[in-house]
Amino acid sequence: MQKGENAVSVALAALVLLVFIAVHRRWQPVDLNEMASSAEEFILTTTGLRGQVPEIAGYEKVKTYRLGRYRAGLYRASPAPLIFAPGRFVVYDPDGKPAFKLETLEGSKDPWTTVYDFAGRHGLTPASSRARPNYISDLTGEGEPEMIIGQYSGGDHCCTIATILELGKDSVRVVGRIGNLAGLPFEGLELQKIDKDPAWELIAHRPYRTACGTPDDAADVPSIYGYIGGQYADATAQHAEFLRELLRKDLQKWSEEKNRSLRLLQTIAAGYAELGQRDEGKRVFAMNFPALLPALQRRGIDPNACLDDAEGLLDRLASVVP
Repeated sequence: MQKGENAVSVALAALVLLVFIAVHRRWQPVDLNEMASSAEEFILTTTGLRGQVPEIAGYEKVKTYRLGRYRAGLYRASPAPLIFAPGRFVVYDPDGKPAFKLETLEGSKDPWTTVYDFAGRHGLTPASSRARPNYISDLTGEGEPEMIIGQYSGGDHCCTIATILELGKDSVRVVGRIGNLAGLPFEGLELQKIDKDPAWELIAHRPYRTACGTPDDAADVPSIYGYIGGQYADATAQHAEFLRELLRKDLQKWSEEKNRSLRLLQTIAAGYAELGQRDEGKRVFAMNFPALLPALQRRGIDPNACLDDAEGLLDRLASVVP
C-alpha cells in the first residue's frame, strides 16, 4: 500500500511541476536551447519516450519529419497574426537534443518552410500521392544522408533559400546554402548528375528581369553548385559543356515559331553571355528582337529601353565561364 501511495504522490508532484512550468513559460520567453533541453529531459525521465519531437512553449507544431536516426519539427508562433508569423525549424538527434536550428518565417495558414522530398515531384510530395516521402539522400556520395530545407521569404516572385544539411552519425552540419531562388520551395532548384563524380550537382535557376517585361519574361540563368572540399559551392565555370547543351536546346525551341517568347529570347542571349560570348548574345537578341516588337508595343513597353537594359544584363553576365 505504501508503494502505491508513493507512486501517486510522485505522479501528482510531477503534474503540478509541469503545470507550473507551462504557466511560467506562457508569460516569460525562453531560449530555444533551454526550452528544447527541458522538453527532452521531461520526455526521457518522465515518459521514457525517445525519438519524439518535443513541444515548444509559445509555438504550435506545424509538421514533423522522420530523417532516419534524426527527427525534425517545424514550429510557428501561436497565436499567429493574419498573414505571417515567426517560425523555427529544429532537427533533433536520436536522444531528442537539438542538433540544428533555423529561424524562419511562416504563413499564418500554410507553412513557407519545407523539406525536399526525394520521392516526390520537383522536391514536393504530390497531394494525391500515397507513397511515403523520402526526405534524406546521399547527395555527396560520401555515405552520409543529406537533406534540403527550403525557406520562403514571402516576397512576390522571391525568394527562397535552400540549406543542405549532412546528417552524420554524431553531428549535423551545413554543407551548403543557395540563396535568391525565385518562387516557393523548390521551384528554382534542380538536382542532376552532370559528370562522373559521385556527388549530385544542384542547379539554381534564377530569373534576371529587365525593362523588357514582367517577372514572367525574365531570363532563366542557371548556376551550378558542386560538392567541392566538403561544401556545395558555385561551380558554374567548371560546367561549360553543360551550359552549351542548355543553350543548344533553347535554340532548338526558338527554331519553332510557336515557342518564341521574350523569356526564351532573353534566356538564349543570357546563355551566350554566361559562356563568355557576350557580343554573340547581343547580336542574336538584336536580330530576333523585331519579331517581338508588336507584342511589346501592345503592352506599352519601350523597345529602346528594353534593348538597353537587355544589353546591360549581358554585360553583367559576361565571362562567368572563361
